[in-house]
Amino acid sequence: MKLQATAAAAVCLVVLLVASEMVVTSEAAGCDIFQLVPCMAASKNAKVAPSRQCCANIANMGKGLPGAKCLCSLLNHPLAKSNGVVPRIALAIPQKCRIAVPKGFVCQGIRVPGS
Repeated sequence: MKLQATAAAAVCLVVLLVASEMVVTSEAAGCDIFQLVPCMAASKNAKVAPSRQCCANIANMGKGLPGAKCLCSLLNHPLAKSNGVVPRIALAIPQKCRIAVPKGFVCQGIRVPGS
């Protein structure tokens, strides 16, 4: 019985991940939430430095939409919220990665560090 419940939970998680991948708003078009997986620890704890992979992913995401704007658009994604991403901490990642941020850039009412 416990094995069946675990299997059912795993199937639900896979379905959720596939469904969330299919839901893309026009603002987040080209911004892939799964590119932020290497940034998870740095987006929850300000004392954790972002990994090289995290920085590379943010620098390369967006297909024309700068990484900081992609990051901003993804902060409202259900997977970011359910994984405990703290917007104020996550928005500091581009500066920590030395990624240029548009001057005066504000996301969710928060002035992005380095803008």
